[in-house]
Amino acid sequence: MKKVVALALGAVLMAALLFSMLAAVGCGSKESPAELIDKSMQKSKDNKTMHVDYDVKLDIKGDASALGPELEGMLPFSLGIKGGVDIDDRSDKTKAQGNIKFEGLDKVFQGLAGAQGGLDAQTTRGIDMIGSSLSDMEFILLDEKMYIKMGGSWYETDAASAGSATGMGGLTSGTSDLDQNCIRSAVQDPNKFGAGKIMIDIQEVGEEKINGTDTRHLKANLDLDKTLTEMANILRDCGDAESAGGLEAGKSELNKMFKSKSIEMWIDKDANLVQVKVDIELDPAAISETAGALSGADTSSASGLESIAISMKLTISDINKDMNISKPEGNILKLEDLFGGSSGLGSILGGSSSGSLDEFDMGGDGTSTSTTGGTSTRSSTSSQNTSSY
Repeated sequence: MKKVVALALGAVLMAALLFSMLAAVGCGSKESPAELIDKSMQKSKDNKTMHVDYDVKLDIKGDASALGPELEGMLPFSLGIKGGVDIDDRSDKTKAQGNIKFEGLDKVFQGLAGAQGGLDAQTTRGIDMIGSSLSDMEFILLDEKMYIKMGGSWYETDAASAGSATGMGGLTSGTSDLDQNCIRSAVQDPNKFGAGKIMIDIQEVGEEKINGTDTRHLKANLDLDKTLTEMANILRDCGDAESAGGLEAGKSELNKMFKSKSIEMWIDKDANLVQVKVDIELDPAAISETAGALSGADTSSASGLESIAISMKLTISDINKDMNISKPEGNILKLEDLFGGSSGLGSILGGSSSGSLDEFDMGGDGTSTSTTGGTSTRSSTSSQNTSSY
């Protein structure tokens, strides 16, 4: 009798143990880091509006005098780009507004001007004016037009040309012949551009709070060869065989240029990407070698460069919240007229004494407007708004 009871009790305990194990597997298990990344990529398809704070840094180390004795002392050099942007992608024409703040731009202009033969009073004045206007700008993308605020005045230009000049071609997708929707859909498909396709050494660092949100912190290395291969496949599938071929042809040279490339992601419990950080270190020797091969020029002077590092961090918030993005109020000037005639940036950096700087006026009409229409209250650094930084 005791043996029967013992066997029955053992069976009950074993059943309870098996049930608890099945429950744990079915309900309480966490996705692997790779699965969570893929889930987050798929979830991003539902994100139509968001606010993104960005922080990009470029650091260059080495001996700049190898490029020319007049550049001695210019390195090490750091350039920072910070700001925030509201993005509304609920229609085929993306809307956006935000600000861009440059840090270290004045040193670039001074170095370039110095390389042209020194800084006279006129050149210095021009550099100060340009640096002041470009150091902190606001922008609005609306109805395929880009509005940029510099020196207190708003300027208007075509979004396609502005996107090409600033590298924001993806944001100005409404003006591109390339099927951006096809590309966007593909890169959000784990079967085409998932973690297992483009990343290696995927691991979980731990749990962290980002702006009060609980997240899982993941880290991986980008496999550039695989990334370029998959992107070429996507471009070809989306109708751009020429760009796809260019990527494939340049894979070997690009791989030489990148010494390291890591990515970190912070993803919340709902699989929303809260923050992403990419760190890249470039090989100056490989870059100069490739540039020399393409141009036929002697690039040995670049041997003085030791390292080029790029870091980019994006922090995402206000997902699928209403965005109030509208055209700026008040007088709007043409951006093409800003550096018209002989008052171009080249003449300023070239130390021209033609008197063009006397005509140079970032304010357009000599006044500083106080327009507030259309600016982003979260990201703007103007006096009427609170900056994130």
